[in-house]
Amino acid sequence: MTMSFLQVRRWLLAAMLASASGAHAAPDRPQFVVTSAETLSSSSLRHLPSDNATDSLGTALKLLELNAAQQHLLTEHVHHQEGRCGGYFAFDSRREAEDFLANGRALQAMLATAGMAYNIDNQGTVEPWLLQVTEANIRATIAHLSSYQNRYYASPHGATAANWIANTWLALGGGRSDVQVELFTECSNCSTQPSVILTVQGAALPDEVIVVGAHLDSIRSGAGSEPEQFAPGADDDASGIAVITEVIRIALANGWRPQRTIKFMGYAAEEMGLRGSRAIAQNFAAIGIDVVGVLQLDMTNYRSGVSHHFHFISDRVNGPLLAFSKTLFDAYLVPRGFVHRDISCGYACSDHASWTENGFPSVMASEPGSPSNSFYPGLHTASDTLAGVGGTADASIPFAYFGLAFIGELAKTSSGTFLDGFEATTLRE
Repeated sequence: MTMSFLQVRRWLLAAMLASASGAHAAPDRPQFVVTSAETLSSSSLRHLPSDNATDSLGTALKLLELNAAQQHLLTEHVHHQEGRCGGYFAFDSRREAEDFLANGRALQAMLATAGMAYNIDNQGTVEPWLLQVTEANIRATIAHLSSYQNRYYASPHGATAANWIANTWLALGGGRSDVQVELFTECSNCSTQPSVILTVQGAALPDEVIVVGAHLDSIRSGAGSEPEQFAPGADDDASGIAVITEVIRIALANGWRPQRTIKFMGYAAEEMGLRGSRAIAQNFAAIGIDVVGVLQLDMTNYRSGVSHHFHFISDRVNGPLLAFSKTLFDAYLVPRGFVHRDISCGYACSDHASWTENGFPSVMASEPGSPSNSFYPGLHTASDTLAGVGGTADASIPFAYFGLAFIGELAKTSSGTFLDGFEATTLRE
């Protein structure tokens, strides 16, 4: 079904009214959570009853039911005591959680051979793109998204931010008939916040799909389910959305057409159990979409006192895709003076984990941090502002370079690459 901008705004108003009236009970509804046994045992929730489980990698896991306050305690533990993001998957029912555990395909996803030829031969497209990356554009998007009171998944602001991203991305498509934007609402525990998906249809191999994503929500530790909490989330993860927005702008500016289909995604409700990305990845797996490569960008704009510029997450990612990603970095970013390092991130670290658990090859890139912190220390606080990370988007520039190289070399360029004219399209739901 297609939706006009007016229809989207009506949908948004209805979602905001439903949130205000309490019609969406997601913030207060108990959730069945799957997390690592290590995480649970080191948290204040370790006394709660839980069931033992393992994933396809043999990781010791715990399945337990948590109320809203307990979910926030687990989130804060992962963020502040473990110094990372994500940390668990959240489900509306025990049955959903048990099915997720029974059908997990992380081992398959990590060990899978490449579903396509990995080679670097599209410099004619990629190199001119890199010259067009603009720090000011990335900074402007971060500034806008962090100007909301919050982007919490169960607040009216979270739905408003998602709508702004959808309309901004659609406008960058220039009315092309092969570019569509949808609000993905098939997530039972994402409250009123949809995920946003921009699709660029592949011209030669449309059934092979490349995904580039970041989460659009934000949260502040200690605020619980308060819909008016102040959570600017400039680094986490307005910066990731800003990088993707710049990648879309540059790639589509001159009518470039990929061979493979590309889906750019802004995920809902990452901060409370990877809800939006899990719903999408499970949906894609269920209907048999052939996702051949996923890139997750979670926090890109903090770098202080370190010699490197980029982290590749080394665990729970696909081996061949990670190796190729490093080759891409060496080909396009090392000549520009950039350096990468590896870092491990643990169970359910960010939205790429949703794709891994559903059998799809994924990789994740994140900011270089500082000598004492892998990520910005002000994450999930009122200090996660653009000013807090230095007032510029300089640290995000190599991520835009890499995102452009990723789509250019995985999706390639179709013959007859540039469109002479664009047809109107609409926002789909």
